[in-house]
Amino acid sequence: MVRLVLLAILIPLPAFQETPVVIAKGASQPQLAVDKDGGFYCVFIRNGNIELSTSADNGRTWSAPVTAIDAKGKARGGMQRGPRVGVDNRKVVTITAPLCFDEKELQARYPRAELWLTQSSDGGKTFGPPVQVNEMTGTAPESLHAMAIAPSGEAHIAWLDMRGRKKGQDLYYAKMVDGKRAKNVKIGATLCECCAPGLALDGAGNPVIAWRDGASSDSRPIWISISKDGGKSFSPPGRLNQVETRVAG
Repeated sequence: MVRLVLLAILIPLPAFQETPVVIAKGASQPQLAVDKDGGFYCVFIRNGNIELSTSADNGRTWSAPVTAIDAKGKARGGMQRGPRVGVDNRKVVTITAPLCFDEKELQARYPRAELWLTQSSDGGKTFGPPVQVNEMTGTAPESLHAMAIAPSGEAHIAWLDMRGRKKGQDLYYAKMVDGKRAKNVKIGATLCECCAPGLALDGAGNPVIAWRDGASSDSRPIWISISKDGGKSFSPPGRLNQVETRVAG
């Protein structure tokens, strides 16, 4: 049985806690976020659903898990394919996750997922219905993704998408405001198909996205693209590493 724990390193030194705290038994694929007042929010897969637990006392105690997205017990994780969580200055909690709700598709050995987003306006007690992030159904089968939340609440999401392709995947981005789906924008082409992108925001809420090249070569480089207008536009991809990675697959 897998146990999800919060390491004591997250506790301030004067209240150092040597014994790990069990947040939820039988959980997997955890991710943690913190609000402006130091509250913790931990999302994970449990019972085949996307669940969330919160802590208001530096991680000493945690709330009973609540279901953020009811996946009918069919949620799967592994290899960077778990949920993501973020919280803004209003303590609105945003969660994204790759999930499949199609009963026919679920019969496949490896069901193709879509990328979903849900939000809570009461600190993670209840969540609204999930919204599909990728505009075209069937284009994000693995939904390898990254998500970051601006202090003002905008959700920035980058993910692998194969629209217009028979094989291979490209990098797409969307900015979600108040849980409403925005236009999907292509940022990069031909990514490594098993590597999630990286995404971070600067102090002004501008997204920076990095990803691993997936073209056939003996040394796949890392690419980066930067927005200076809150995600409305991005710079042409630039190579981040100047030394060869010598990693081919």
